[in-house]
Amino acid sequence: MRKILLTLFALSALLVARNDVPSCYKALKMNNPNPGSEKELFILIDQTTPIDKNMMIYTYKNMMKFVKNGYAITIASFSSNANGKYTDVAYSGKLEVLLPDDAKHDIAKKSLRKYEGCMNGQYKFAKKKATKALVHTLKGANKKLPHSDIIKSLDDISDHIIKPSSAKEKVVLLVSDMIEHSSITSFYSKGSLKKVNTKAELSKVKKGNYLTNFAGARVYVIGTGMVGKNSYRDSKTLKALTDFWTAYFQASNARLKAIGTPMLLEDVE
Repeated sequence: MRKILLTLFALSALLVARNDVPSCYKALKMNNPNPGSEKELFILIDQTTPIDKNMMIYTYKNMMKFVKNGYAITIASFSSNANGKYTDVAYSGKLEVLLPDDAKHDIAKKSLRKYEGCMNGQYKFAKKKATKALVHTLKGANKKLPHSDIIKSLDDISDHIIKPSSAKEKVVLLVSDMIEHSSITSFYSKGSLKKVNTKAELSKVKKGNYLTNFAGARVYVIGTGMVGKNSYRDSKTLKALTDFWTAYFQASNARLKAIGTPMLLEDVE
C-alpha cells in the first residue's frame, strides 16, 4: 500500500504544471509579448548513479546555457518507488522573454526601470534556484539503492512532463548508468552487467506497454555503464547496452544525439 501511495503522490506532482520563477509581467501588470518557451531543457537524474566532479561540472555548464530569456529548465530525479527516492521534480522554471526595443518606447521611464530591474532579478533568482536544485539532486544519488526503474520512470516523465510541455524545442539530458534492474527486466546477471540482447529486451518493453513518446526531443545521455573505481565494463558489453537504448529511443519518438560511456565529448544543444 505504501508503494502505491508513493506512486500516486509522485504522479499527482508531475501532473501539476508549475513555474518556480515569479513572473515580472504579472507583478507589473504588463502584457507578456510571448508567454511560451523557445526551448526547454529536461535534466533527468538517476538517483542510483553517483557521478564524479567532472560530470557534475559538465551537467552544470550545459544547464547554464538554458538559463536564458525565453528558455525553460526542468530538473527531475528518479530511481524506484522506495526509500523516498520516487520520481520527483526538484525544479521547473522559465525565464520570460524580453520586450522588443520598439515596445519600450511606449513605456514610461519609471515603469521601464522597474521592469528592467525585475527582469534582472528574475534571471538571478532562476540561476540560483536551478543551481541549488541541481547540486542537491546530483549529490543525492546513492549506488546502494536496491532497484533502478529507468524504463518505467522515463515513461512517467515523458508522459507527464516532456510531452505536455509547450516549448518549441525540447532537449533531454539524462544522467544515468542506464542499467535497468526492475520488475520489467534486469540487465544484471550474477551481479554483473550482462550482454544485453536488444531484440529480446525491447520485446519486453513493448509487451509491458512501456514504450513512450518523447515528442521529438533531442536526447543526450551521460553515465552509461558507469561503475566504481575498481570495476570494468568491456567494450562489447557496453556496445550491447548502448545498442538497446539507441533502439529504445528511436522507438520512443526521440532524436538520440549522443550516449556517453560515461562522458560526452560534445555539448548539449
